[in-house]
Amino acid sequence: MESLNILDLFQGINTLLQGFVTDPKIAFGRVFLMALGLLLFYLGRKGVLEALLMIPMGLGMATVNAGVMFFSSYDPATGLSIAADQAQQLPGTLFIAPLALDTTALVNILQINWLQPIYTFMFSNGLIACFVFMGIGTLLDVGFVMARPFQSMIIALFAELGTVVTFPLAVAMGLNPGQAAAVATIGGADGPMVLFTSLMLAKDLFVPITVVAYLYLGLAYGGFPYLIRLMIPEKLRALPMPMEKTRTITSNEKLIFAVIACV
Repeated sequence: MESLNILDLFQGINTLLQGFVTDPKIAFGRVFLMALGLLLFYLGRKGVLEALLMIPMGLGMATVNAGVMFFSSYDPATGLSIAADQAQQLPGTLFIAPLALDTTALVNILQINWLQPIYTFMFSNGLIACFVFMGIGTLLDVGFVMARPFQSMIIALFAELGTVVTFPLAVAMGLNPGQAAAVATIGGADGPMVLFTSLMLAKDLFVPITVVAYLYLGLAYGGFPYLIRLMIPEKLRALPMPMEKTRTITSNEKLIFAVIACV
């Protein structure tokens, strides 16, 4: 009777153990990212960080780094396996050649890799950005903007200061204008806009830009109280704030505002 090797069933463990021998840097990096993902998941669950961002990001970070398996060698430009190297197995994820240039190879990939259609029909055509905009819109309360329009404009202007400062720095570091603009939008603290801009201007940097942007936004929420304590003296923080009288915005007014803004 043929013996069953437990490592053949759990290839993620197998690739991790072999990685400590063949490439320790990658192996330790995977362990670190899995631990970081679980930490973000925990902090999101406890409410320390933004749960809406950190729970799915932490879970995805942990599972992607844990789910590395063996695949046959492939050409990243076309997504096709290299016949001469079929015997050679390389570690990789289910997102094989997400930017395949050969459409025939792309169709073949859709039939084999179960996560590839998600990328092809959601990310490569920009549809994911539309869904994110719609999702954020359903969660957004425009009542604050309608009740305090001038304060909202000032806050928005200062938020875009990060974009203006980051763009020349990114160009100076070697990025082309499109890539620099996509990276600079992170400074505007607008997650959906970061997704849209990176898909339009720097598709090759979409994944790292998205991860960094939402990780930055989540960590900014968690570190905001400590940043306030660092920058604002305790004497000023102890001053009582006067109660502000604002007009209550009705649901009909919010709906009309949303329709007009959309049009």
